[in-house]
Amino acid sequence: MNILVISQLYPQPDDVGDNKPTKTVEYFAKEWVESGNYVVVMHCPSKFPLLYYLVPSAIKNKLAGQSSNIIPPIESRKPLFRCDYGIPVYRLPMFKVFPGQGYSKVMMLKQTKEIIEILQKINFTPEVVIGHFANPSLELSVNLAEHYKAKSSIVFHHDCNERNIQRYRINELINRIGAVGARSIVEAKEVQELLKLIRTPFICYSGAPDDAVDACTKFCKKHDFSNGIKYIYVGSLIKRKHLDAVINAFVEKYRNSDMATLEIVGGGPEEDNIKSLLSQLNVDGKVIFTGKVPREDVLKKMGDSNIFTLISDGEAYGMVYIEAMLQGCLTIASKGGGFDGIIIDGENGFICNPGDAEMLKSIYDCICNMTMEERNRIGQNAIDTAVNYSEKVVAEQYLNDVLERN
Repeated sequence: MNILVISQLYPQPDDVGDNKPTKTVEYFAKEWVESGNYVVVMHCPSKFPLLYYLVPSAIKNKLAGQSSNIIPPIESRKPLFRCDYGIPVYRLPMFKVFPGQGYSKVMMLKQTKEIIEILQKINFTPEVVIGHFANPSLELSVNLAEHYKAKSSIVFHHDCNERNIQRYRINELINRIGAVGARSIVEAKEVQELLKLIRTPFICYSGAPDDAVDACTKFCKKHDFSNGIKYIYVGSLIKRKHLDAVINAFVEKYRNSDMATLEIVGGGPEEDNIKSLLSQLNVDGKVIFTGKVPREDVLKKMGDSNIFTLISDGEAYGMVYIEAMLQGCLTIASKGGGFDGIIIDGENGFICNPGDAEMLKSIYDCICNMTMEERNRIGQNAIDTAVNYSEKVVAEQYLNDVLERN
């Protein structure tokens, strides 16, 4: 099957800094190719006036940390072609003056025409057009699917809201798309209500790497806390991740005890603020700041840890949760985020209000008051859940959902 993927965000070799685009869409593309499909990716990022890129890095990092937006490098203004994993990837920047601004119909038609010309040159006729993110992918996916008489889909990433519906012409376009998806159960219900859809959007889950699923320990026996407890945080250092709340809850619990450590793995624009907080709290030896490490090292660190915490705002769907669960970690996720319905509180993990340090500490207390057998049971349930969310499995389900709804 010929699959055309349209996305505002897609990893590129000239991405710089810590706040890089998610690799979610790339993972799907790779799995579809490995399953025997042909995939072409049209990466359509925003291209801003040159002055935008001359803002000092410190200011851009601060804005990125507060807003969680990806601040693109100046290199992203340039068209680019590459072929990875047998997937032709075309970067076709689209000019806009301000972040968040919608594109005109004229510009959308111009971009559609450019994509059609490229597809003609490489003799590729899409049978399915799959879009990610509302702007510009929804309108481009509609235009291209209608041109080729192809099946179509859009997956929202918490970007279908009252503010965006009008400026991205979502209501005007949504009935012309074949399948509508979202990144979590919570988001799917919100989209259905906002757009008055008859059918609830399908859930586009992320998957853990297939090799990590194959290699994970299938039996959880690691939650004997008699020799100490290892806590771990893995994620970008941006405000909405609420790492400060994780640190404060941990320090409050272990202020007068040396039986636990918290390891922080990741980088991002809030790094200086986090280091300043750690200095103020004087937690040398208890809180370890590791920075960014290779993925295989992250999985090993999770395997050596007991409790994983990520209590973000607006967490669409964090693959890192699945990776932590695969390693048998007692995983604490955000309420109202992408893991509602996957993590069942007290059964295969725990749910906490985003950024709520007091609630988080009570969860830590609850875990520590459990018997080793209870903790290992929850860790085992986490593993049993996570093995069903490999990249291969979720990519196959995603494509089946698209085809079934068209």
